[in-house]
Amino acid sequence: MDVNETLTAHLSGRHLVTIARREYDWSFSFGDAVASRLSAECPWRIIDGNRIAFASSDDGHEFGLATPLDGEKVALSLLGEKPVERVSIRLDTGDLSISFSDKVVLEVLNMSSGYEGWQIAIPGLSIVATGGGELAIFAKK
Repeated sequence: MDVNETLTAHLSGRHLVTIARREYDWSFSFGDAVASRLSAECPWRIIDGNRIAFASSDDGHEFGLATPLDGEKVALSLLGEKPVERVSIRLDTGDLSISFSDKVVLEVLNMSSGYEGWQIAIPGLSIVATGGGELAIFAKK
């Protein structure tokens, strides 16, 4: 099974409907009647216009603004109206890229040799980026 093709086939055309910062991770939900969810316990960023438009580490920082950045709102404003076009996972690092329309990309960066970085679940399939960059793939019935 080619996980990139499988994820792309399932997520293509779907929109990101919620982003939630939880205690130890971020949750991204791609909405429709069949839930698809990404959990990221590692750094992530959004590339727009060939630059970093927002990164998980920006959440809560002011950067000279009147109020701190709300990562959930900023990320959803950058991604929520755009449909997914393609999903790809680097086989050497386990980094995940979800490409949206208008050349906007969500990159999830697996940063540990020992800890799991992220996991994604779609109907019938769960994929975990393990420490060191390998993937653990679980078929569900």
